[in-house]
Amino acid sequence: MTVSNTAIMVQQPSSAQTPTRRRCRREGAKWTRSGCLTCKRRRKRCDEAKPCCHSCARLGLKCEGYGSMWAEPLDPSANVFNQFRAPKRRRVSTASSSTSFSRGPEEELWLYPSSPVSSSLSTAPTTPADSDNNSLYSWNNEDNEYGDMQVTIPNIDACDTLTVAPPIPSRYFSHLSHHDTHYLQYHTELGSKLLANLESIDNPLRSFLIPRALSSPLLMKALCAVSATHFANRSRDKQEAQTAATDYYVRTLSGLQLTIAKYSPRSLPDEAILAVAMLCKYEIVRGSVQQWTVHLNALQELIMARGGVDALNDDMREFLSGFYVYAYNMARINNRKHINYDLNIGNVKISKLDIYIGYAEDLIKICARIADLPTLSEDPVALDLEVHSIDTSLRDWAPTNTTYIIPRGITESNLVRLRMVANCFRDAAYLYLHSTLERLNQGMASPPSLPLATPLPLALQASSKLVPAPSPSISLPRSTALHQLLSRIRAFPFDEHCEYSALTFPLFIAGCESRDPADQELIIQSLSKLEANFGIGNVRRAKEMLSILWAGEGDVHWLDMLERLQWDLILA
Repeated sequence: MTVSNTAIMVQQPSSAQTPTRRRCRREGAKWTRSGCLTCKRRRKRCDEAKPCCHSCARLGLKCEGYGSMWAEPLDPSANVFNQFRAPKRRRVSTASSSTSFSRGPEEELWLYPSSPVSSSLSTAPTTPADSDNNSLYSWNNEDNEYGDMQVTIPNIDACDTLTVAPPIPSRYFSHLSHHDTHYLQYHTELGSKLLANLESIDNPLRSFLIPRALSSPLLMKALCAVSATHFANRSRDKQEAQTAATDYYVRTLSGLQLTIAKYSPRSLPDEAILAVAMLCKYEIVRGSVQQWTVHLNALQELIMARGGVDALNDDMREFLSGFYVYAYNMARINNRKHINYDLNIGNVKISKLDIYIGYAEDLIKICARIADLPTLSEDPVALDLEVHSIDTSLRDWAPTNTTYIIPRGITESNLVRLRMVANCFRDAAYLYLHSTLERLNQGMASPPSLPLATPLPLALQASSKLVPAPSPSISLPRSTALHQLLSRIRAFPFDEHCEYSALTFPLFIAGCESRDPADQELIIQSLSKLEANFGIGNVRRAKEMLSILWAGEGDVHWLDMLERLQWDLILA
């Protein structure tokens, strides 16, 4: 029985009895955290009997127990989010024929969404994938030093503005719709913990982002887009959340268009830059293989338009540096053709243990250097020197080499898991180095066609140049690196500690280099645990890519396979 049905029953008493305030107060009983999930949803008092509460047993309802309400993600219309009540303001209407409560504005705000999701998006993809990727952001750099920036968004019929509820001075969130409130609360209580690789009291996805989103409709839409798509990944009935995510995504792009047109590049609000960062994160969570590099490049250009990283205030620089270093360097591994290289923040050092890169900062940057090795293929001496430098950096690396400021609430157990993840990154970097050099040698061994009349001495001379030079000596053999990585995976239980969510890249590289069916099964099982525990869509894409690779002949390099699929796979 729903709350609304119960309200109607209270309004329709028998002729011999009139409703009393006592019954109204019982109907509006305060929602508590200690009752069973069924009573919470019904907004009823719970006697908390175990294993099944008496209220559920009396009504023949299924008692869902006393676990966390986030054990199974709830539908946005679930009444558990309607936590605020004002019993003293509630009254039974005395109108002649009314059959409903007269509610105060606070109750209307929490009980009903003031900005329903447009039904026209019910069959829309989570992002407009059919549009030209480059049309999402188009920059015109002719009129001034930094350029007048214009954003072209796909032509999708959707809500263009955020419906604002009537202001209520006593409420902090009076301007938010029911859906906004739902996805904001989901982000606060669960999403922010699962979308970072390190959970702390000062998690910036809450402490930094939420206060700014509450004062910026644009950033709130972007944040809700991320929250909704993450909710959809973890929900059994995901259609409504996916539709909401698309709605928030499109409205964020519309808001960015208006904001960029309104402000000069130098005065562009921080919230616009943060909104683009959230759209990039949205694509990672969704599991995009097409759009996310567009947002990453747009984030780069917006930062450049503001004057670079150093022009940002301290909080913005700290929040964006870790995210950008992580996403940008991971993108360079397998998306080199679609990444801009104009904004170089490789020299930016992270002073505080970052929620994305933890102890792996130097290793992530080393992987980006490995990705650049093909540019040295025509200079064997330079290639050999760079490989030797990379190998030395990997051999000498240790988690304790860099001292970081430890955020509040971080325990030694957190640090142990972070060090384990960083060591997996080191093993994966060695595997990536071996794989890159192998691919380079294969490319160098492909002879070009020579004219038939070429003299034999010249032909032999040309052939001798095609014989690849021996690979530079690498201190850790490929088989040892793979064995070490998989041994670490076996030694640590893959539970819901968010530090493990950063293992997508090491597991993917291990899968690309593994030929043993038992090892492949371990890798897929581990990726499946990451997908189930953290709900990030790029893990699903990594699994799909490995399945395609393993089903092939075995002679296609994984980077070549990505090019055939035209996938911009993100491993962050």
